This record gives sequence, structure tokens and C-alpha cells, in this order.
Amino acid sequence: RFVNRIFHFGDNDMDRKIHATEYGICFWSMETFTGFLKKEKIRSKKLLALFQKDDKLFLKLVENGIWIPLPQVDSVDYCIKIKNLSEEYDNQWEKVLEYGGFNIEIVDGLWISGLGSFFKFDRTLYQGEGHEYIDNFGMKNFDSNKERWHITLNDYKIYHDVHVDIPSGKYLLTVKGYSRKEPKDISTDKEAVNFGYQLELVKVDTFNGYKNPREDEFEFNIGKIIRTRN
Repeated sequence: RFVNRIFHFGDNDMDRKIHATEYGICFWSMETFTGFLKKEKIRSKKLLALFQKDDKLFLKLVENGIWIPLPQVDSVDYCIKIKNLSEEYDNQWEKVLEYGGFNIEIVDGLWISGLGSFFKFDRTLYQGEGHEYIDNFGMKNFDSNKERWHITLNDYKIYHDVHVDIPSGKYLLTVKGYSRKEPKDISTDKEAVNFGYQLELVKVDTFNGYKNPREDEFEFNIGKIIRTRN
């Protein structure tokens, strides 16, 4: 039975962004996700390859609201806003896509990540107040229970994962895609973001069916939509 309640979690005007590494973004909750791995007796850390290869396993993920990807999007930065936090795109942006009805179960808040974070998944990178270090390529990295990022050699910060505090429960997720009406020149402004997604979560008692974001009916690639239109 659907409760069909839109929860407002508070006010937050922060501009969060995420980089679509491995050409995708995903939504997940740590305890829900790791609980699923334990239940399915999955020990491999190369989860992205596993999810891409095993269709049956992937459908279990989306049916149970464990891991919801937006696949095959341009590998750029995206602004992420949460409607339940009263975060809206202003009139400088136009909505170019909207899809709803994706299952997501949240236990300890929502993680928004580039798919590259699951190329070799390591739960320990999402724990603690924060750990800063220099990697083998000489780049500064930061891991914590709120965000993960690295700074490139040309001094640009790329966000791999960001955490949003959202009450536990089962939700139906709606994803809306936005494009800046007057795109900024990213060659001169490395902080510019021209595309964004808005998430809206409606709490339900139970999931009734599911939608597969990999189906052809869904086109999440904002850049492709704009290029095709022009």
C-alpha cells in the first residue's frame, strides 16, 4: 500500500555537485547496500563490473531499492538538488527530462556517487570524520562519512560521493534533469556546471513493482538531449 507522502527534511541551499565517473551516477544507502551484499554472499569488490554483467543480480538491486543508477551520461559535473530540502532550480535553468517510480530504501541517509566508486568498492572509505592523503599520482584525496573527492593536478576538485541526511524508509524516487539556458564556458571557468538533477522522494509503505533505469525508455543523458535537440 502506498502512503504517497512527500517528506520535507529541512532547508538547505547548498550547491552540491557530483562527477559522473564511468559515465554514470547512482543513488544508494550504505547499510541497505552492504546488507544486500552480505545477504547475497557477494565478496567481490569489483561491483560495477558485476552489476553490468549479472542482469539477474542487477534487477534484484533495482527491485529492492538497493542501488539506482543513471547510466550512460556525459562524464562531467552535475549539480544535485533535493526537492524535499526545498532546493529548486531557478529560471536560469530549463527542465529537459523527468522520470519517476524508482524504488530506493534508505537506512542511514542517501549517498549520491559517480559509478566509478563501484569500480573497486571499499566501505572503509566512507567512514570517519575525514582522511586527507596524497595518492600515487600526486593528487590530494579526501574520504569521509559525508563526502569523497580529489583535487586534480590543475587544482580542480572532483566529487566522487556526497551524503545527504534523509530519514530512513522506503521511497519512490523521481529524477528531473535540468540544463542551464545560457551555458557557461567550462574551458575558462573550471567550476562551471551546466547540467543538474533534482531528486524528489515520496515515502511509501511497500514497493509495488519496480522500474529498471537501464531500459531504453529512459534517457538520463542531459547533454545528449540538448545536442539532439540542437
